[in-house]
Amino acid sequence: MGARGIADFAGRLAATISLALLPTGCFVLEGPPPANPLIGTWSNADNDRVTFSDSSVVVTPNNGKAVTMGPGDCNGVFKIAYGRMATAPFATLFPSQPDLEAQLKKVLVAADYPVAEVTCDQGGTTYFMLDDRQVLAVYRDAGIGGLEHLTRM
Repeated sequence: MGARGIADFAGRLAATISLALLPTGCFVLEGPPPANPLIGTWSNADNDRVTFSDSSVVVTPNNGKAVTMGPGDCNGVFKIAYGRMATAPFATLFPSQPDLEAQLKKVLVAADYPVAEVTCDQGGTTYFMLDDRQVLAVYRDAGIGGLEHLTRM
């Protein structure tokens, strides 16, 4: 095989390798995963605010100082997780509060929602993103619950 044959073979080999890698290249160039829809600031009717980032929650009372929640605020136990959660378990989570269960059944009509699950000490809050503008916060502490509606700022 002469120089010309080697050059032709190298060209065909390069073209074959390029074509073989094309699907991989498209996959790599697909882009970053979609942004977490809960990231940002939400407020209630009293203008208290909750701000979610990838790894923290900042609570700002109306006319108050912002506090970043963490282990120091939660007796050493703090966790935040984002994802989707089924709503069925929440319909029976508060048996001693039938009015709260009725409210949950009325508001949580879909099978699941995007959520932020925040654990602080012995209690926790699940933030259900109902749509692009509304979040329902379900507070739990020692079997007692509460609800709060938040809107995107």
